[in-house]
Amino acid sequence: MKVLFVTSGWPTHFYLVAPLAWAFRVRGHEVRVAVPPSGVATVTGAGLPAVRVGRDIDFMELRRQTLPHELSDERPETFEELTERFASDGGDGGVLGQWQDASFAATEDLVRLARRWRPDLVIADTMSIGGLVAAHVVGVPAIRHLLATDILGSVDGEGLLDILPGFREHFAQYGVALAGDPAHLTLDPCPPSMQHPPAPSRRQIRFVPYNGTATVPRWLREPPTRPRVCVTWGTTSAWSAGESKFLVPEIVEALGELDVEIIVTLGAGQRRFLGETPPGVRVLEGLPLHLLMPTTAVLINQGGSASILTGARYAVPQLCVAYLPEQVNDGEAYASTGAGICLHVEKIDAETHGRAVGSLLGDPSYRRAAERVRDEMTRQPSLAETVSMLEDLCGRSAG
Repeated sequence: MKVLFVTSGWPTHFYLVAPLAWAFRVRGHEVRVAVPPSGVATVTGAGLPAVRVGRDIDFMELRRQTLPHELSDERPETFEELTERFASDGGDGGVLGQWQDASFAATEDLVRLARRWRPDLVIADTMSIGGLVAAHVVGVPAIRHLLATDILGSVDGEGLLDILPGFREHFAQYGVALAGDPAHLTLDPCPPSMQHPPAPSRRQIRFVPYNGTATVPRWLREPPTRPRVCVTWGTTSAWSAGESKFLVPEIVEALGELDVEIIVTLGAGQRRFLGETPPGVRVLEGLPLHLLMPTTAVLINQGGSASILTGARYAVPQLCVAYLPEQVNDGEAYASTGAGICLHVEKIDAETHGRAVGSLLGDPSYRRAAERVRDEMTRQPSLAETVSMLEDLCGRSAG
């Protein structure tokens, strides 16, 4: 089979789908990853072939424009109210319109690629809906890959797509008369206990952590002598949420009152936000989070889905200090399992930080709940089983 993956160019989005792409390669299938120019190096660095499509989207600028409307206290109670409000606020087609335009930005190139390469299957992340258009144009299964807790892949999500202004027009432009959800299946790496009730077309898959490439440092090969607390703020939140919401310095200061080993892992360019750190705090830049998790007692993060799922896979209790709406959703979803605590950035201080981490370390119920979530994740179909299921969907095999 030929399998086309489509991802947005945001590294975290690619990291979440890369293990499935490898699973197809191991099975003997031909894989290509369509990505905007800025994402090519990330894809090829993971050992997968990249195809450059579309243009780069400045997600940080887009987020700065839409965030004030996303954070409004006036919460819509129905999807109709949501679309009416977000279609008119923010200018340039509204909040939903701006994100929708970004997700369809590479459609022309993707349709051209699909017509020439003729894939048997297209798998697109939720910010790359142009990939689903391309699948329909060439008549092959269109698969959505979720990136986080998400209403897409749920019964309510299908209702949202039915009323989203302008959504069907993106398909009609290429001769596709859309009815219902454009995805034939939705793949979901989140444990069911964190996710919305599924639509019949949603399939759970086992989450495999991947946060980039690195060499394992020598010190990480030795077991820690004190409980290890890892602090991360993701790869982009410092810019999309704003420097004022980068609370790592305050968190590190609060942890100084506890008898713990403190590890701070930062994305590229974030070191300047951190300032001076107390003696004994180990600051790492670019070390993949999944390498740290087997020896971590508590993970503190900003509520990013990749961070939460990576920690969850290793049964790590977590403190999510969230600000962006989707990160609040993900953090609250993990906390609802009993395996963590979610606090809002603007409702937290040093004392609250310390008390929350102390609870995660001292109360064994958090660890037990984290182990239940991990076990739930490992019971989901493996990526090899997922590949077999998708082969059956296509009526094809690698043999």
